[in-house]
Amino acid sequence: MKFKKWYETMKEAAYKDACYVETQLGLIHYTDIGPKNAPVILHVHGSPAGAEIGPIFFGDFVKKGYRVITPSRPGFLGTPLSAGESIKDQGRFLNVFCKSLGLSDVTVHAWSGGGPPAIQFAMDYPNIINGLILYCAVGDTWVHRISTFERMLLSDRGIWILHTLSKWMPEQFRKKSAEELGVNYDYVVKDEKRVELLDKFFEMTAPPSLRNPGSFNDIKNYSEMKSFDFSKMHVPSLVLFSPSDNQLDLIHGDKPGYGIQNVEYLKFKKGGHMPSIDEDAGLVMETMVAFIRKHK
Repeated sequence: MKFKKWYETMKEAAYKDACYVETQLGLIHYTDIGPKNAPVILHVHGSPAGAEIGPIFFGDFVKKGYRVITPSRPGFLGTPLSAGESIKDQGRFLNVFCKSLGLSDVTVHAWSGGGPPAIQFAMDYPNIINGLILYCAVGDTWVHRISTFERMLLSDRGIWILHTLSKWMPEQFRKKSAEELGVNYDYVVKDEKRVELLDKFFEMTAPPSLRNPGSFNDIKNYSEMKSFDFSKMHVPSLVLFSPSDNQLDLIHGDKPGYGIQNVEYLKFKKGGHMPSIDEDAGLVMETMVAFIRKHK
């Protein structure tokens, strides 16, 4: 597929199911799946990603009876970076977003780079939050050095080249993605749904030009931030992390997992940075649902 057509195809996929709400911080792009009267899970995405991650990866919550709302954080897809550059401002951004939609009773679910804004939100606005789930999330200072492979992922033409090559050599690229995430490739490929999600994880970084303002802002913020004082966290919390995660060191699970007073910490073995496609997927989902029901 030629570059221009590929770009437009990826852009269309990124904005599929897009919703918008006007707020005091400007227009916020988000997705919303599940029954409107169902308990709300507010998903805080990582980087590079965006609002489309909700419908792609968290449909299982809808099957369990929940509504999943995912705003694009500042600098990602349809939300301008000016809506909140600092971690503190992104905590406020999440509060403004919830107020704009009339949400006052949510469970916050943060994946990867969504961790610091979600933690800040929970610390600063605990009254509207039932519980906080840190799902393979950044939980401490994170100094990230961009690899050659990642540089390709952060360039429109670079990821177009990788996407083209992946169509010719799907197995090699899937193995590379599995290695980067820390998941068991041999287990993943036994199921078409798991393979599809592995492919989506690679594709949802595109086009990077629509996500890079947020991605580079995260890299700067997380490398400069001080460790959170988790003694100030008063929201019931669940930390899910695996030593097999190849994106984040174990300290990102241990710091909140042992630092928050009212916390449950599941250190699962198989699933890396994307447990939904690995052997501990059932355990992780059951633990999250039990936590949400307990703190509804």
